[in-house]
Amino acid sequence: MPIVIPRLVVEVFQHTNFRGRMGYVVEPVPFTRDIGFQDNISSVRVYKGPNFSSNPNYKVILHQHRHFRGQKLALGPGFYPNLHDVAYNFADRISSINFGSSLEVVGPEWGTIPLIVDCYEHVNFRGRKITILRDIANLRDAQGRSWFEDRISSIRIFKGPDFPPDGADVVFYEHPEFEGQSLMIRMEPMDFKKELPNLHLLPQSFGDSISAIKVEGWASSGEFTEMVFEDEFIGNRMRPEWRWEDPKGGGAWAERQGYLEMRTDPGQDLWHGADGNSGDMSAPRLLTEIPGDFAVETRMRITPQLREHGGILIWKNPNRFLRLEKTSGPHAFRGDVRFERHVNRVLHLRGRSRGLRDVRELFLRMERRGNQFSAFASEDGIQWKSCGQTNVGMGRSVHVGLHALCPGNIPRTLTRFDFFRVFKRRHEVAEYRPIVSEQHGQISDEERERRRADRRERAMRDLS
Repeated sequence: MPIVIPRLVVEVFQHTNFRGRMGYVVEPVPFTRDIGFQDNISSVRVYKGPNFSSNPNYKVILHQHRHFRGQKLALGPGFYPNLHDVAYNFADRISSINFGSSLEVVGPEWGTIPLIVDCYEHVNFRGRKITILRDIANLRDAQGRSWFEDRISSIRIFKGPDFPPDGADVVFYEHPEFEGQSLMIRMEPMDFKKELPNLHLLPQSFGDSISAIKVEGWASSGEFTEMVFEDEFIGNRMRPEWRWEDPKGGGAWAERQGYLEMRTDPGQDLWHGADGNSGDMSAPRLLTEIPGDFAVETRMRITPQLREHGGILIWKNPNRFLRLEKTSGPHAFRGDVRFERHVNRVLHLRGRSRGLRDVRELFLRMERRGNQFSAFASEDGIQWKSCGQTNVGMGRSVHVGLHALCPGNIPRTLTRFDFFRVFKRRHEVAEYRPIVSEQHGQISDEERERRRADRRERAMRDLS
């Protein structure tokens, strides 16, 4: 079976507005029942794949009947939230999917694809199939019905077009949100593909027991290379670009000689409850405004006690933000790195990275390309381990920075950051202008003391 280097990557959804069950399509599907979507696709996202430049007129073609027959609808790269709309009138009647050339089109870029994982409902690669390109935290659909949860019995894994030179892993988990027993499959550079025709025969007996999948690909991003902002937290003054927010005053931060220290009390968190009314938004954060695309990076000091709980925050408003963070040891994620999306008061876990629990220092990195946000973690700042990707509309400018948490009743956390950096593409450096922030909330201990000293100095001058 040849490897697929996709020109287009298509996300199909059961319901309008990209809700319900979701699947990826990168090659022709003669009968959508085989991927669990017979006559029930209502919204679609179409991305340019890594091989799109070889044919910039490529489109996905949705057919009414199986084997590419009946009425058809051709869609170029873009987002199509409602196929029920009269402009399309094609929802819930798609039975096959093909690809072909048409007029020139433009649209969103997909990003990296380190591995392509085909999962089958039955042994020996039979039955319904789903293709996995990125982390999936829960194979149960949003309405609570079983989709592919506990139904995978055989697997094929191929190198993707962005396969890292040092190899990559796929980790299959017994429970949602990357919990429970795990099965890791390693793809080395010399491997072409790997096949597991019967998961029931493995010593772990992993047949019909997979609920989450993680693609552990390593990547070194070379797109954002020019540093336009850096704070190494040396000295006693806050940079004018920063804004400190601490809604309940339970946090504290101080610039030491070469690192930033943020303390939080139990109960300080940054999330909305499932009912939209509970939750807590009192976690302290240090933010600066950044327009356009960027990469941001920080380094955290990790102690043996794992008291650290915090990381990078991408903030538009309380109803639209992203968190990439190292969790503390007492937390349910036990020191792992976690990537979350919070949109319209709903939390979605986009990725979880294990294996970085006991490092001495941890690098975190977030990259923005339009509405696409990618998260990475590393123990050396050179090889970056993917922590997931997501698409969120946030407008041209967002606030980006550092945050610290102390969720629930875990002991007080102490999180230290060595630096914070912002990178742009080389040709965008001349356009970047730092934005001086208006100060809100609590100021640092050092800033408060500096202001007192300034007032004393002015008073002495007035007396002389």
